[in-house]
Amino acid sequence: MGEAIDTRFKPRLEKLRAMQDLKAKIREIGDIRKGMASAFDEIVEGSAEYKALTTWAKRLGLKIDQVEVRPTVHEFYIYKERETLKELQRLMQERGKLRVEAVKKPDPSRGQLQFAYPEEFNGGWIRRMGRLLGYPDCCVDRYASDREQGINAEARAAAQLKELLTTPDPHVYLASYFFPCSPTCEKAMQKGEHYHDKLTEALPEAGEAYETIVRENLERVRIQPEIISEYLSRLRGV
Repeated sequence: MGEAIDTRFKPRLEKLRAMQDLKAKIREIGDIRKGMASAFDEIVEGSAEYKALTTWAKRLGLKIDQVEVRPTVHEFYIYKERETLKELQRLMQERGKLRVEAVKKPDPSRGQLQFAYPEEFNGGWIRRMGRLLGYPDCCVDRYASDREQGINAEARAAAQLKELLTTPDPHVYLASYFFPCSPTCEKAMQKGEHYHDKLTEALPEAGEAYETIVRENLERVRIQPEIISEYLSRLRGV
């Protein structure tokens, strides 16, 4: 879906890079943002996947908090308890403050990523969000520590897999873009197996689907550094 939106606006973005008139460039940026937001509504919110998500959340008595990060990037948080929503809202407010701080006082060592995801450089924020999402404490602390020390957590996780002599239990990779403290983390594996068992109990097909997903998660972590490198190249227009 994101690729479909990017493809639609690629010619205008390339034209934008070549524009010299500052006022015209600002107007064009505003128009592109509005166009991308409309494309998101059309392509994402009009999709069968989005409708299935909202329908099943309602049937299961769950609620969704949709947070816009950028016009074409929205985060969907599915929750049940009101206290969860309150903590999520506090975290989103803090992320907004971190974004303002990044613009006012940018850190040259952090590059452009600090403007899009300033929270990725704040260990306290990461720890609170990781625990809100239910990730194991050991994995949350390792990821936050990596970010605080300027270590690339994705590269670290990929290197750990390459150094492992055997294929780890894929249940360790319990969620997409989750980077455990270790490929053999017992707590992450137990949580992943618990999710699998509960889904299978509710619907065998759901358990099978989750089994496929954790295997895909494992393989994605192997190549995550390459995925990031390709994304950054596209971002720079290389």
